[in-house]
Amino acid sequence: MATMSAIRYDENFKTFHDRLKENGKHTTQAQIAVMRKIIITAHSLYKNNSRYDVNFNANKLKIVA
Repeated sequence: MATMSAIRYDENFKTFHDRLKENGKHTTQAQIAVMRKIIITAHSLYKNNSRYDVNFNANKLKIVA
């Protein structure tokens, strides 16, 4: 259920899911990939003692550009 909510309401996960679907992945495969990404993100946030930032990737791109 968390995966479906993330795909529906979080733009980062929605974009990731849609990109996988456009590349020919089945719905289940795309959902499992999002699930894994949620777990990796949660672990990283815990390890670094930080909060989830929806604009993290956008902020990162601004620094590089």
